[in-house]
Amino acid sequence: MTIIIRKLQPHESPIYRELRLACLKNVPEYFGYTYEEEILNPKWRFETFIENSSPDHFIFGAFDNGNLIGIVGFDRMDRQRARHRGEVVSLYVDSNYRGQNIGENLLRRLLEHAFTLEGIEQIQLSVIAGNKGAIKLYEKIGFRSYGFQSHYFKAEDTYMDQNFMQLFKSDYQG
Repeated sequence: MTIIIRKLQPHESPIYRELRLACLKNVPEYFGYTYEEEILNPKWRFETFIENSSPDHFIFGAFDNGNLIGIVGFDRMDRQRARHRGEVVSLYVDSNYRGQNIGENLLRRLLEHAFTLEGIEQIQLSVIAGNKGAIKLYEKIGFRSYGFQSHYFKAEDTYMDQNFMQLFKSDYQG
């Protein structure tokens, strides 16, 4: 099995949508959006970014024999005074492929590309505090927590806390 990791191309927005919906359905406890919310949205902003080959907002995908099996996104801040920052969003690997370092490889490829963008100095992310595996991966790569918010999300009677993490370009070891 050879996994290929690359930036999604404009014609691949439909397969991105399909995998993104699958992740919301398969592991809803790890995402802020719900499947029910997203299925109603006729077009997501990242679909438009993919279709327009946005240099500042993009998705990297992991492919096995042409099938998209993992995704991770980058979202550069739009405000002029915040353009030195970006955010990692939506890291997901199909459950049949977990435990093979695909998530780590996806994230590293995304970071390597993002840090080549002119002016990017810092990348942040947020993660459900109960997602210990993801937090361990982010820390391994060099992300450090800078904040924590209790009861950030609520699903029926269950609260989920959120951990906020950041990585500075000067600290990234690649």
